Amino acid sequence: MLYLSFHHHIILVKCKESSLIQKLHEEFHFFQVSEDLTPHTIIDLELGPSPELPSMVAHRILENAIVYQLGEIQYLDYFGEALTLRTESDQTFKIYSQNYDRLYELAFLTIHSILGQNLEKHGLCRIHAAAVSVNNKNAIIMLPSKGGKSTLVKQLLSNEEVRIISDDMPLCSFSGKIFPFPSKLSFDEIPKNGPLSQLIWSEFRRHRHPIKWTASLAQLKDKLDKYPMENKNILIAGFRLSRGDSILSPVSKIHMIKPILEHMIVGMGLPQIVEIFLRFDWRDFFKLIHHALLRSICAFNLIRRSDCYHFYMGQDLQQNSQLILELMHDHKNS
Repeated sequence: MLYLSFHHHIILVKCKESSLIQKLHEEFHFFQVSEDLTPHTIIDLELGPSPELPSMVAHRILENAIVYQLGEIQYLDYFGEALTLRTESDQTFKIYSQNYDRLYELAFLTIHSILGQNLEKHGLCRIHAAAVSVNNKNAIIMLPSKGGKSTLVKQLLSNEEVRIISDDMPLCSFSGKIFPFPSKLSFDEIPKNGPLSQLIWSEFRRHRHPIKWTASLAQLKDKLDKYPMENKNILIAGFRLSRGDSILSPVSKIHMIKPILEHMIVGMGLPQIVEIFLRFDWRDFFKLIHHALLRSICAFNLIRRSDCYHFYMGQDLQQNSQLILELMHDHKNS
């Protein structure tokens, strides 16, 4: 069993397959707590065949799953590859799959989906960004998926001064402060040199996505910034250049509205299974509006508290990381 506490929301993960629990521990090691806490959500994982579905009419047919609803139980049938049962009244999830990698991926996504719903109740919103700190300064770097975020983090972490807040998903409070979310480093291939090449790397096989290589940040405890909340924020919207030198330039706060809308309010690129919490009726409209409003409060105050920059990234990886480091050092005494 694995107990996780995400800012007061307790999740208990149960599975007879100890290696799967160990993989989830490596992913969420920063949030593991003792077993004497009462869970708010229970996720039970079963590596084996799914039970036979009762006779039901499909509520929705989506690209990745068929959604059924029978009383208070929601069924997500992943076309025979896996099955998730969610009981709304007691917030329990039962996930079945005979495929080990698929079971792990659904457990990973389910935990993130629960967080997306519950962290906002505690005044914290997720950002699709990389976040590092140097000398009490946070750099929150927003780039689209496949935009070079992980490559930039890899370059930055080769510098001894840099501390990591999150590889892919820092948290922002309603007051605009940044909170850590250190999980795993995730790259398309294992680093061949530098300090990250010495880590233990594991394959993350994803459904309909290329394989990723991941390493738990528990191996880099001295590189974690656990208390970035009072640091000064530098908010950076990144863009890719096809050629030419990298450019990092200050912009007015109004120029951060579009990037923050994409990476925080809409949340494109954040890991989640949206259909878990949707009813596919008129109530979803109000639920989505509610979450958008909460995220907008976080986003407004993050922009308000931050120095804002646009970062046009060229092909020179060393120059990209050097510009970020120089910016953070320039702010050292500001």
